[in-house]
Amino acid sequence: MNTIQIIKRNIFRPNNYGWILLLFVILMLPNIFVIFLSGELSESFVKQMEYLIFSSSILITPALFLKMRWYFLFESIFMLCAPFEIGYVWIYKSTVTDGFISSVLNTNIGEAAELLMTIKWQCFILLLLWTSYYFITFRKIKNNFLFSRKYYFIAGVSVIALNLMLFSTMYATEYRQDKSQANINEATNNFVDNYRCAYPCNIIATLVRKYNNHITLKNLHKNIASFSYHARQNSSTLPEREIYVVIIGESARYGNFSINGYERHTSPQLEKIKNIITYSDVYATSTVTEFALPLLLSSATPLNPEEAFKEKTFADAFRECGFYAGWIANQSGCLPYIKRIAKDMDETFFISDESENYGNYDGLLLPYIDSLLNKNEQKTFIVIHTLGSHFRYNFRYPKSFERYVPALEGIANYSIISDKDKELIINAYDNSVYYTDFILSEIINKVASQQCISTVLYISDHAENLYDNGSLSVFHGSKIPPKAEVHIPLFIWTSPDYNRIYPHKQKALKANINKKISASNLFYSILDIADISYSGEKPEKSIASDSFKEDSIRYVYTANKEVIHFQ
Repeated sequence: MNTIQIIKRNIFRPNNYGWILLLFVILMLPNIFVIFLSGELSESFVKQMEYLIFSSSILITPALFLKMRWYFLFESIFMLCAPFEIGYVWIYKSTVTDGFISSVLNTNIGEAAELLMTIKWQCFILLLLWTSYYFITFRKIKNNFLFSRKYYFIAGVSVIALNLMLFSTMYATEYRQDKSQANINEATNNFVDNYRCAYPCNIIATLVRKYNNHITLKNLHKNIASFSYHARQNSSTLPEREIYVVIIGESARYGNFSINGYERHTSPQLEKIKNIITYSDVYATSTVTEFALPLLLSSATPLNPEEAFKEKTFADAFRECGFYAGWIANQSGCLPYIKRIAKDMDETFFISDESENYGNYDGLLLPYIDSLLNKNEQKTFIVIHTLGSHFRYNFRYPKSFERYVPALEGIANYSIISDKDKELIINAYDNSVYYTDFILSEIINKVASQQCISTVLYISDHAENLYDNGSLSVFHGSKIPPKAEVHIPLFIWTSPDYNRIYPHKQKALKANINKKISASNLFYSILDIADISYSGEKPEKSIASDSFKEDSIRYVYTANKEVIHFQ
């Protein structure tokens, strides 16, 4: 025992190291959760140990420069962020993504309060942990350096040596893969990625990317002010009135609509509508709304998502052709990208800033749709952005539409993902689809009553994971999503007058129902449906064209900004 005390005195400054160790463990909690719960590490003991050593070195590095009390106060910034990392790892078995951080930053006070009310005991434990952390920091820790002076240099060299060894391993891997083209830049990128993936560096990297994206979006309106599609409508001399409506759904799964073969009768109203076309093989371009919207509304793709911020949208192209354009939405009004589009529309309606509140149903959009349709403009174009089946599922429909029971009740807990709650979640989800069926049929019927050249197109931004592939995962935004999370519904209704004027387009729309389609095709398809020509026109990408060519590979831009593909 005396030997240990001598070593401690020689290496470390005098302090209460039991308390220091406890604070280190508290700071390491997110990394511990990653080690044991992350799908990327849980099956490999070697990878777990490598991550533990690497993340510990990141954690201890600031202690080389700061005295203990200042060190723990500095690290407490990341301790306050730890619940987000732990919560995400707990649910998704993966470290936080850009999409998740965006959702957190865009969450309003009402929504946050509702969520906190569902995890009261977790919040109590969290507050107790935070209180204990600061009490120990101020009352139990001596404010001196961790290491004795002569060992300070050794500790610093050890951290540097660990990083050099890691980089050398990265480069050696590159060299073994291709000796003739061993790429030091690739090795550097892989080395940096190790930091980007380890807590708390992943939080910092995500926030930096979020800030850079914010600056880009802030300047978006100015950057594209002079942009033009030089759009023109080929049939601009038609005497009849024209109405084109695009409905963007939320978290809708192709397979949960009975019109698509689901065993539950979830879409009885759509099944009654004549001239409605449903497409069987359509994939989303992203699994989070913030990333999916730019890829839906512009010609950008998952392979070049930045193009969405260099050009305008199909809504702007309709306005160039003289259409009276409206944006009616039940969500995403806080996103700068959507704010830019809405600002340039003739009329805009955002139902509420409290988009996650109970009672904020998509049915509230209907009067605003009536208002636009009743203006009797010669040319009308409307984009409707719904909340659809966004979790909390039981908040998405009135009680009168609770067809499948038992379902989630009240303020549902985000952590309900166990087998015993599976029936509640799926029933609530199917009830939300049942209500979506009502909303879509109401909109189609309202447009049909105008008795003019018109179409209504519905597509979901992405789908939803509901225990797919035998997992306990739900929601969306997965780093590696199952097919069910990207397989989305696409419905198109055309009026009798539209079919009379554009029989060749209706024929093409029907001919392509079983072809492989991506949400990337929406931009080209909706403009083609309205017979609009423009710069960059590509008939082979429009499902309203007999020149349409399906893609053998469909790309998806994931929540962590990586591109994956599906056949």
